[in-house]
Amino acid sequence: GHLAFRAAFDTRVAAAVCYFATDIHSHSLGAGKNDDSLQRAGEIRGEIIMIHGKSDPHVPPPGRDLIRTTLHEKNVTFSFYEVAGAQHAFIRDELSKGRYDPCVSNVCFAMLLELFGRVLRSDLGGREGGAGSGKEGENVC
Repeated sequence: GHLAFRAAFDTRVAAAVCYFATDIHSHSLGAGKNDDSLQRAGEIRGEIIMIHGKSDPHVPPPGRDLIRTTLHEKNVTFSFYEVAGAQHAFIRDELSKGRYDPCVSNVCFAMLLELFGRVLRSDLGGREGGAGSGKEGENVC
């Protein structure tokens, strides 16, 4: 989640979904445990969805409130979804220590599909450099 949030700083990112993004509120990731993610939120030009469990000990209520307030203050286009009773990492598979909820996972995935379907470019035009085109594709890696 935190990595998706930071990826959204890149102006090429039109949409990001941040599942249970830890430590944004506490600035405690990276070298020296002093990241600047929340301060840089104003750099986000795309649309994001923040998804948290209301019982997530890694992002407590005051932390979620700080994130939400900061996103509003920085004029970020976002949706903020808090799942009642859910802990951290509740969309993982059955091996997630009893936190997995398939119904809520489906709702979260539907939000991802809605955002990406609405925001991401889907009119990519004809396939260039693909199989049978006779053209060499551009190497963008």
